[in-house]
Amino acid sequence: MHPRPLRRRSTLSRITLPLLAGVLALPLFAAPAYVTIGTGDLNGVYYPTGGAICRLLNEDNSQHGLHCTVQSTSGSLANLADLAKGEVQLALVQSDVLYHAAHGTGPFAGQAPNETLRNLFKLHQESLTLLASATSNITTLADIEGKRVDIGAPNSGDRVTSQALLEAMGWQESSFTPPPVASPGNRLEGLCNGTLDAALLVAGHPNQGIGDLTGRCKARLIPIEGEQIDRLLKQHSYYQRSRIGANLYPGQTGGVNTFAVTAELVAEASLPEAEVRTVRDVLTNNLKQFTRLHPALTTLTPESMQADDIVPTHPGMQDAPPASTLVPDALAPSDAAATDSSAAPTGDAAAPSPEGSSATTNQEAAGATLPAASGATTTNPDAAKVLEGAAVGQGEPLSGASTVAPPSAATTTEPVAPAPSQPSGALPTQAPAAQ
Repeated sequence: MHPRPLRRRSTLSRITLPLLAGVLALPLFAAPAYVTIGTGDLNGVYYPTGGAICRLLNEDNSQHGLHCTVQSTSGSLANLADLAKGEVQLALVQSDVLYHAAHGTGPFAGQAPNETLRNLFKLHQESLTLLASATSNITTLADIEGKRVDIGAPNSGDRVTSQALLEAMGWQESSFTPPPVASPGNRLEGLCNGTLDAALLVAGHPNQGIGDLTGRCKARLIPIEGEQIDRLLKQHSYYQRSRIGANLYPGQTGGVNTFAVTAELVAEASLPEAEVRTVRDVLTNNLKQFTRLHPALTTLTPESMQADDIVPTHPGMQDAPPASTLVPDALAPSDAAATDSSAAPTGDAAAPSPEGSSATTNQEAAGATLPAASGATTTNPDAAKVLEGAAVGQGEPLSGASTVAPPSAATTTEPVAPAPSQPSGALPTQAPAAQ
């Protein structure tokens, strides 16, 4: 008999067995997952919006295991192509482009309807914006007929929405004097050098490139309104009324009526539900912070972000999100339009928050300022941090994050402009970005 060793063994068991049981009871964490968001050009609104999503995801990825990078692209159509190839897992896409992709119409005519697209969130509005040169005599939408007008680069979201306007007005491309051929990255410089009378582009507001054109070149915003626009909005639910708030740009002292698409955050149906649920929970639980990261996001609410039925909602979005901390702490727009439509002329209604709602808002964020044109990607001081922890596709990684740029890219804390060999339709940092 050896009582002492037995006693030691008994004591050891009393200590180690509970510890072992505790270890076995700990949750087993899955391997980290990675998503890349396809956005737009560096000086547009898609890029900082994608950066804001990545920032929120990466701030807490030690808890949920989902890591995020942001890819700079030429916009909606490029994002859908990258999504189909698996080069991005999430994409920001104009609502009208999304509709056409799902139905095989418009720029997707002749292709089978895309039945694998799934929606996560409806985000900010992007207004069809008509800019007239300082030397033109254009004051109304009708005045652009016969003038030198740029309607958007081929295969761009700008062109898709501009074509809808032309059809509503009964115009053809031949209704305008052909503008001189410009390089894809400099197509709106004609508003400054006198070779263009007007241009149409889709943009969230405030937009840095538009600020450059209105400030440096004295370009003017022209309303897009009238009976034809009213009929267009009745026919197509993926368009909404919109009002570009006053004082967003140099010389623009009044609000400007137009119509808009919405930026839709979409994925393939094959994206794991757990990853989608993580994106959903992070955005809804941090909505106050999200809406402060760019002026275009300030009017978002849980209700306005509910995805429409353009494409089916991803199954990962179907669980009820947490009920708390969902109300954004955004300041009221300083140029908000009245909700009484009788107080406005034809087409003069602000953009509804949820699509089809009678409630109105506008795109002007209180206190929002637009800086001088530069390589920055954001338009207010709070948004300067929007891309910390995110990575850039056609630029440089930020704050030590992993990058989806070529391996030779060097780490820096500021994004750089895309490489010269951008896809057709991409715009430079001094021109408004195609979404």
